[in-house]
Amino acid sequence: MYVTCNIYLWEYLNQNNNRKVNMEDEDLRTIMSLFEEIDNKLLKTIKINMNNYEKLTLAEANALYVIGTQEPKTMKQIAEALGVAVSTPTRTIDRLVKKELVNRAVSTKDRRQLLIEVTPEGREILAEMDDECLMVIRKMVENLENEEIESLNKILFKISQNL
Repeated sequence: MYVTCNIYLWEYLNQNNNRKVNMEDEDLRTIMSLFEEIDNKLLKTIKINMNNYEKLTLAEANALYVIGTQEPKTMKQIAEALGVAVSTPTRTIDRLVKKELVNRAVSTKDRRQLLIEVTPEGREILAEMDDECLMVIRKMVENLENEEIESLNKILFKISQNL
């Protein structure tokens, strides 16, 4: 995603090369660069942490996380949360069923609907993943003061609302 943003920014700047690059453009470049750096470090951390879960691929971990520990999810809900077509997560769910991390069940309300829910073993893995995520977040903010954390939360919330 960040690579795409960089490409669009460079295309924009190249199309407007008669225009002097102002501070705002430089600020945007800095923000993009920092997002890329954070993203790369998080991906590296995730890959290292995924080694703790020999049973799971990254796609399976994402699907398991999306299904969550609350009520069972439909394939449509899972696909929407992952941002993919409804048919895309089918093989991933098949593998999670084989690994006994999720179950499929027919909905009692609508027999045409297939529901996916996390098994007790899947819940254990989700709890471990959650603990590791919290540990990573703690490391990210460990040098921040309380006021800075509050500001960061406000800023990230606004960014999220803009997207």
